[in-house]
Amino acid sequence: MSILPILLGYLLGSFLPAYFLTKLTVGVDIRTVGTMHAGTTNVKRIAGTWPAVLTALYDTTKGIIAMHLSLMLGADLVTSYAAALAAIAGHVFPLYLGFKGGKGAATTVGLLLFFLWKTGIAMPSNVVIADLSILASVVGIVAYITRKGDVVGVFCLPALGILLVMRNAVGHETVFCLILISILIFINIRNILQGGLLVLTGDIRAWRVLIRPAAILLPLLSFYLSKGRLLLLIGIVLATFFATDLVRLISRRVNTFFAEEMKFRVYKDRERKQLSSMTLFLVSNFICFAFFSQSVAFVTLCFLIFGDMAAKIIGISYGKRKLFEKTAEGTLTHFAVCLFIAYVTYLVGWFPFLLLLAGAVVATVVEALPLSVNDNISVPIFTGIVLSLPQIF
Repeated sequence: MSILPILLGYLLGSFLPAYFLTKLTVGVDIRTVGTMHAGTTNVKRIAGTWPAVLTALYDTTKGIIAMHLSLMLGADLVTSYAAALAAIAGHVFPLYLGFKGGKGAATTVGLLLFFLWKTGIAMPSNVVIADLSILASVVGIVAYITRKGDVVGVFCLPALGILLVMRNAVGHETVFCLILISILIFINIRNILQGGLLVLTGDIRAWRVLIRPAAILLPLLSFYLSKGRLLLLIGIVLATFFATDLVRLISRRVNTFFAEEMKFRVYKDRERKQLSSMTLFLVSNFICFAFFSQSVAFVTLCFLIFGDMAAKIIGISYGKRKLFEKTAEGTLTHFAVCLFIAYVTYLVGWFPFLLLLAGAVVATVVEALPLSVNDNISVPIFTGIVLSLPQIF
């Protein structure tokens, strides 16, 4: 791999129009005024429209320029991608500014859009329209609720990455796109943390919400273990959690220790007198894999895991309209996530899309209704029954 194209990529990236144009027009360092970011929005606020337009044009194309310049110099494809990444690094860490530049989002987005365009024109139009429609639905719902681009990105960029992998062979170009998506997700998360855009309050254990995706490990094991061994494994884990709950509920001393004395609080306040949702989730896993087909169980548990997590995060942070014991915003986000899961499952070929859409609707409605049965039990069971109807009849 040649160093020259990568060095040129870094130099192209390190040139920041935001810094130089604001210096020339208003005589200030863009990093010390406004939002203190060397980006298009801050330039428009401080220096006006034309400096902002020039900034946007160069920042979004510098990575593409670095990549094509690398190819013109005779570098191979991998080196040209490295030069593009170097342009992002140069934008974020310019040497002449003490390695304190912009965030790199515009350059990364420019590169990603370029590759998405290349990918899109090589695919059948109906496929592109279907994928874009689903993504647009998710983007539209989350954007309508939050009005925050960084939050939209955290929800929708992983969805874009999944569709890219499903639609394309995993070669250099796909891997590079996934790297770009990962960079953008990192930028989004950093902005969310700095801006406090997502807040988990009340009787919520933030770590339990954030590690919820790890719960997919048990359903994933269904692809590698026989039904009997999977149920045995789930049963062992369930017995452990149930025994802990039983001891905790019987012994006031143990319950007090978990609820008040233990620094790392595991259980919610409302779980002091009932089984924990972790135990109930394991119960639902056991029931689903015991009574439904593997594909039905997997999809219903995906609805439960990711839909519930999204509903909690958005409902707590942006929920304004009460819907029974939940919020309309959280419920709408739940449906958006389940809709995407339904679409991906349809692409895999397990079920017809309309059946999966019905399952997504049922999962969302059951999650929102104030039923006497815990969501961890009711959502997968009702959804599993709906998805199993064609097999029954």
